[in-house]
Amino acid sequence: MRVCSSQAALVGAAIIGCAAAACAGARTGGTSVRNPNVISLTEIEQAREDGVRDLYELIDRIRPRWLQGRNPRSLLLQTVIAVYHHETLLGGIDVLRGYPLISVTSVRYLDAAQAMLLPGAGSAHVEGAIVISTAIVPNGGAGPVPPRLQPGGV
Repeated sequence: MRVCSSQAALVGAAIIGCAAAACAGARTGGTSVRNPNVISLTEIEQAREDGVRDLYELIDRIRPRWLQGRNPRSLLLQTVIAVYHHETLLGGIDVLRGYPLISVTSVRYLDAAQAMLLPGAGSAHVEGAIVISTAIVPNGGAGPVPPRLQPGGV
């Protein structure tokens, strides 16, 4: 009987320890957990206040992984990180240089599987895509922004 009660005490202590560790890692006080695949309007506004000049500098400062390509996947096709404004392909990451922050509302990183669903992605091995959302929608707002391109979309 003594062995069972000491085992129960150990199990109870382990549960309490795990619960305490989980609580210690939780954020409180209204602070939200940062999404590694989205740069929010709040982060963009803060960067503007900090003197960030363009989207390349912003991404390089707070999400540099987005700009780092891995090894080429093909001998025949170029491996790229594509940049889109909503669903319009702008080019590679160089188009981010000089792109002003003024109307940008969010920036989202899509992995290769998500990026291949975007128009114009078939001419290269697309490793990922950076999708810029702005207050001004291309084509005069002819249609809604697809949910997969909105912050929090899939």
